[in-house]
Amino acid sequence: MKKQKVNIINNNGSIENKDYRNLIILVVVISAIFLVFYLLTSMFTKKNNDNIFKNDLNNTEIQYKEIIIGDMFNKEGTYYALLLEKDEPYKVAFDSYINQVRENHTLYTVDLTSGFNKKYISDEYNYDEDNFKTKGTLLLKLKDGKIVNHYNDKDEILNKIKELSED
Repeated sequence: MKKQKVNIINNNGSIENKDYRNLIILVVVISAIFLVFYLLTSMFTKKNNDNIFKNDLNNTEIQYKEIIIGDMFNKEGTYYALLLEKDEPYKVAFDSYINQVRENHTLYTVDLTSGFNKKYISDEYNYDEDNFKTKGTLLLKLKDGKIVNHYNDKDEILNKIKELSED
């Protein structure tokens, strides 16, 4: 069955299409609903954004304790770099001494599982700064970006960290 258009005669004698009138009302109602949601959303997000920006300005801190291998050779002075993987069995033991070491020495940690450090992972150690490679956990003593000493045996690393924590 085909829908027929209903024409209404107004009081002033003009003919009005009922579908056209309903379409206008529908557009006005939907626009009003969108406007209300837009205003409510913008009010709530503005309040949250203001708080976020205020908190970020007060709590911004740059950490220098963890670095990537590429930056390890760009430091000045004498410092240590502990390169380790997140699943390192000795990690808990190392972590127990790291804060004590940092009280008297500069010690950086390097996460070998980070994507930035993947190109430095190899099957063997190479201590040349231009072609540095490591195959696992390693403690380096550096002076002005040059490797002075290295420890790659885990017990040797733990003993050196203990020794540094007692200085």
